[in-house]
Amino acid sequence: MEEIGLLVETIVLSVEKIATGRRGLATIGDTEAGLASFMSGLLSAQVVFKEVHDNVANDIGAVVLVEHAYLTEERRYCSDAEKGVVASMTAGIVALKDALLALEIAQDAAAYRNAEATYSHLPEYRYKGMPKDVFHVACLAASTRLNNTLRTPGINDIERQIYDQRSKNTAAQGAYLVIQQSVLAHDEV
Repeated sequence: MEEIGLLVETIVLSVEKIATGRRGLATIGDTEAGLASFMSGLLSAQVVFKEVHDNVANDIGAVVLVEHAYLTEERRYCSDAEKGVVASMTAGIVALKDALLALEIAQDAAAYRNAEATYSHLPEYRYKGMPKDVFHVACLAASTRLNNTLRTPGINDIERQIYDQRSKNTAAQGAYLVIQQSVLAHDEV
């Protein structure tokens, strides 16, 4: 858990550097320092997102916690005028908290089998045959949010790489699916 704390701390500092850099880029005389801060923040965040992606099979929760930290910090730097962005980030933060709870329950086989009984077996409430619970909903929403951002024209190439890496971190959904399948190993209706 100590390692996750360090990853989250790195994300917090990364987002702070990104925000400071954006302000500097928009201020005459601070452009060079702003660019350096912006790039430093992006690159350190990219390292963290890649690290948790590379270890997703062993620690799904780290992916969720790092994404939660990034969204939380990004939201702190939003202006009051960015109501839609703040609402989207807030919804993402809540969904990621819910995903962590679902992950905890899914790791308790008896508890998850009981919870699974409350999910419809209709296809629209399933993800690859498993319950489309809040973990899946959070991953699908994160993927949509990131893909929408990637469609924004004029994004810096390094920033685009971060969004691409964060998109890859939806691999947590596949790892979570494996947990569900092992806990609920039975024939589907």
